[in-house]
Amino acid sequence: MSINNYDFDGFTINLYVDENGDWLCHFVEMPNISAFGDTSEEALIELQTAWEMVKEDFIAKGLEIPIAPRKLAYS
Repeated sequence: MSINNYDFDGFTINLYVDENGDWLCHFVEMPNISAFGDTSEEALIELQTAWEMVKEDFIAKGLEIPIAPRKLAYS
């Protein structure tokens, strides 16, 4: 599966392997939204789940969902 199969709303993703061989990923613009997995695909799936939960939380609190800076530049 390609990273293009995931919808991260234009945010930049940092995906890497740590010293223990675990795959980690996070939004560059919001590093507190992160995930990990045994494979890159698992980490990306977890990040997608985390991002959906963050958006649901913003909506529940009546807040605007953050927009990726590069999307703002084209608005």
